[in-house]
Amino acid sequence: MKKRLFLVIMIISVTASAFAFILSVLVYYDFYVLDVKNQLKTIVELSSESENWNGKDKISSTVNKILNAVDYDMRLTVINERGDVVYDNWANRDISENHKDRPEITQAFDDGIGENTRYSHTMQSDMYYYALKINDSEVLRASRKVNSINSMFERVTPMLLFLFAGLLILVYIAANSFTRKIMKPVNQMAESLDEMLEGEKNKRIEIYDEFEPLSFKIREQKVKINRYIEELKYERDTIGMITENMREGFILINSCKHILSINASGKCMAGNENFNLDNNRNIMELTRNFEILKRVDASIKQNKHIVYDMAAGHRCFRYYFSPVIEQQKQDVTGLLILIEDVTIQKDAETMRSEFSANVSHELKTPLTTMIGFAEMIKEGLITDPESIKKYCGMINDEGLRLIAMIEDIIRLSKIEGADSKDDSLVNLNETATEVISLLQLKADSLNVKLNLQAGNVLMKANKNYISELLYNLVDNSIKYNKNNGSVNIYINKTNKFITIKVKDTGVGIAEEHQDRIFERFYRVDKSRFKETGGTGLGLSIVKHITELYGGTVQLKSREHKGTEITIKFPVYGEYDE
Repeated sequence: MKKRLFLVIMIISVTASAFAFILSVLVYYDFYVLDVKNQLKTIVELSSESENWNGKDKISSTVNKILNAVDYDMRLTVINERGDVVYDNWANRDISENHKDRPEITQAFDDGIGENTRYSHTMQSDMYYYALKINDSEVLRASRKVNSINSMFERVTPMLLFLFAGLLILVYIAANSFTRKIMKPVNQMAESLDEMLEGEKNKRIEIYDEFEPLSFKIREQKVKINRYIEELKYERDTIGMITENMREGFILINSCKHILSINASGKCMAGNENFNLDNNRNIMELTRNFEILKRVDASIKQNKHIVYDMAAGHRCFRYYFSPVIEQQKQDVTGLLILIEDVTIQKDAETMRSEFSANVSHELKTPLTTMIGFAEMIKEGLITDPESIKKYCGMINDEGLRLIAMIEDIIRLSKIEGADSKDDSLVNLNETATEVISLLQLKADSLNVKLNLQAGNVLMKANKNYISELLYNLVDNSIKYNKNNGSVNIYINKTNKFITIKVKDTGVGIAEEHQDRIFERFYRVDKSRFKETGGTGLGLSIVKHITELYGGTVQLKSREHKGTEITIKFPVYGEYDE
């Protein structure tokens, strides 16, 4: 500010001085020129009597008197009405040309007086001419070099420049002193700015009264700025905490595709967990996926919201591209990219699709059989009473299987949508005993022995679900067992887990089928399902009940050696023995 103020004062002073100098010179020049013209006019008018210019002797005498009376060079010329030079004191120069067309001569013959300033080729200089009619046939003209006037001006100029330089030095000293004097209270105010902003009452700050409104305004703005800063910090911290703890990926870029903000989930989902957000880092440094970059360009250029699903290994991500619009100009200033892990949803959709297809197939098969046998009996293709009884029995069996399948489907749907509101303490030993009593007859018919080893284990759960789980496990072990085989049920509890283990001596499961036996409607031996009467949903129900209570299922099986299924439920501390 000090330099600017000093510079302004200097510019104003120098400009004013230069203007005064130029004005003075112009006034002096005009005054001097006017004085020269008046001198010539006076000389010519005083000596214009005709008797002074009759004959060469008179003319020569008059000219000598005039030249002796002045201290500068002057040209005097007498010209007749034809334009011929009658007399010229500079006769040694070429004056043979006619002067009738000279403006001052023409004007003098017409008006009696004429004057003009022009360049003279004869004199090789700018000349001032003054002409006076001395008689009816002659004009007296006096002239003087203008250069002589300029030389006078040049003699004056050094003095004026010296005065200007002295004035400039004085202005510099005065401007410097004046600037320091003006800036002194401003500097004092700046040095005490912290005290002013804090508004400490114990400190006396000496400032000019003119600065008091400014000081008050500064303190007022300080309070507002601090409040705005606190609000911005709070909003920044809040937004940062929200985005950083989001499970979804969050990426914000500008119109030049430079990343402004990104959270940890965004880095992970983009496949670049070690990405460091520095200034002006392009989205291409985060990911080189062509499909992603293509949709970034399309969303920004077309101002278009885009949703794109992309598979990354065993996971599936859904990208939402949302342009950021400036409200006034409606221009795209940036792009918000939200990344969502939709692996579970995609898997669920696939499972629902497969489930729907399987249900359609499984329901269609018994219905087709039932309709076919019924059509044969209806059309009279089967008339033998024994055959009719046989086929009616088959229709009945298929109907019962269909009902069982529908019941299992309904049961599975309930389990998938179940919550724990109706949970209670379940005695697993008592529940297992009840299940064994229900299946004992079936086991005896297949010559399979059932053994239970269980303590008094309590679990908070839905008793019907636990009964369903145990029933399906034991039922499967009976159906796929060998003659004189056995099924052993173990139930125990540790500090961390409640374990239910069902081990049989049955046919076992081939290794290639072990990863899929918990899928809906999956059967290891499709040729035996009519024989065993299963629906293909038993183990799927077991898995869903287990997952409902946060448990895990483990399978161990060898062909012709038997199968062992172990279920572990976590202990949360709310169970009592």
